[in-house]
Amino acid sequence: KRTINQSACNKDFSCIDGFCPSFVVLEGVQKKQRNVEMMEQVEFQKLPDPEVVQGSTYNILIAGIGGTGVSTAGAILGMAAHLEGRRVMALDQTGMAQKFGAVHSHIRIGSDQSDMHGGRVPAGMTDLLLAVDLMVATSVDSLEKFSPDRTSAVINTHEEMPATFISNRDLDYGKGSMLSILARVCSTEKLSTIDASGITAALMGNSITANLFLLGVASQKGLLPVSVQAIERALELNGMGVEPNKAAFLWGRYAAVEPAVVMQHAGLADNSEPLATSLDDVILYRERFLVEYQNSKYSARYRAGVERVRQAEQRVQPGSNILTNAVAKNYFKLLAYKDEYEVARLHIKTPFLKDVSESFMGKASFKFYLSPPIFSRIDPVTGRPRKYEFGGWVLPVFRVLAGLKFLRGTFFNPFGYSTEHRSAQRLICEYEKLMDRFVNELDSTRMDLAIELAQFPQKIRGYGPVRNASIQSVDMIKEELVEFWNKPEKFNPSKSKAA
Repeated sequence: KRTINQSACNKDFSCIDGFCPSFVVLEGVQKKQRNVEMMEQVEFQKLPDPEVVQGSTYNILIAGIGGTGVSTAGAILGMAAHLEGRRVMALDQTGMAQKFGAVHSHIRIGSDQSDMHGGRVPAGMTDLLLAVDLMVATSVDSLEKFSPDRTSAVINTHEEMPATFISNRDLDYGKGSMLSILARVCSTEKLSTIDASGITAALMGNSITANLFLLGVASQKGLLPVSVQAIERALELNGMGVEPNKAAFLWGRYAAVEPAVVMQHAGLADNSEPLATSLDDVILYRERFLVEYQNSKYSARYRAGVERVRQAEQRVQPGSNILTNAVAKNYFKLLAYKDEYEVARLHIKTPFLKDVSESFMGKASFKFYLSPPIFSRIDPVTGRPRKYEFGGWVLPVFRVLAGLKFLRGTFFNPFGYSTEHRSAQRLICEYEKLMDRFVNELDSTRMDLAIELAQFPQKIRGYGPVRNASIQSVDMIKEELVEFWNKPEKFNPSKSKAA
């Protein structure tokens, strides 16, 4: 579920100190990178030279986050304009954070210095927005610079979670809302959206060139007051990562003409079936997963429980599937808890290690950071079980362990007596008792309460002591909700702690 952003990581490896059931490190490898040489093998049509914006002062605002090259992109544009004899004024606003803080780069390019008064783009006077980060682009400081009649926009749709995501794990990024805002305040007929970070990470092995990719899109669409040749020369004069930067710029130009083809070369084209969203498909996917997780009997147990709730919901509220959908997802979450057997299976019997290895060059040396409950001791500093480093020799152990999943839930399970396993089994039993109450006692007055109760497993996160603390907090919320079951008229969803 989590991977390290190789482009932004400062390589201090403090993440290894976090407590999770497994952490995989690859040594002796480098992230795969592609550069402009790859384009010689790509059969693109020859790109025509784009139009160059003419006229008086042209105002560009680049909105992004620190450490991703926002200021560099502004400097490249300034140098390109200087090379063509244009007048340039630039201002970088980096805020209080050097990395991942909001950054605005103002670039004003004109033919006469007297037309420009100050480096900051005036309110409502932005001609081109390069939205490298959606949150910064939709901040108050940014929005006051745009005009629906004047501002064109090239937008990076990549979701870069803010620091508050650490403390609010259920944070809604709100990409749809932010794109709607930009569509209202910018010229909709000149608004382009593309996942620049995802494409450059796939093509170049590093998303740090996303800014240059967006410049390429803007250039080919005729939204820049400088020529392609001037930008490429500015990249050469910059002297840092010349070839990758020029390649990213060129890929951006191609993306402006044939975005689907670029996505395909990046390996991001979606050739699969559309994501299943119907209730039957939701249930079927999880049913199949549980066969791999344990066996067909375990899967049938899941299907039977969900179907009983579905019948009860249809009896009380025909045509509704909100409760059944909640049960289908949350009952599965409890049944498929990630124990030692599942961690081993995910390493050995899924494409995980193969997919990871294919993202890097060189022969990988694997290291696994685990906290085996059988012999893990408590760290006196953190108060949590210690984690230990294991080499690639542990892979055969994983293979054996994955094959022993049939011991799960039996008397012979050596891990079954740990606190984590006992808590997991308790939660499953309690949830099944709740499902029985849904089946036997559900009525229209209890529907909202039943939906709240069905969703409590969503709040259980983490592993080991983190999971145990999460369970304790959820238990209190669940007890409160259960008390309302006999007095449903007193239940107010908006005032519930669960809400």
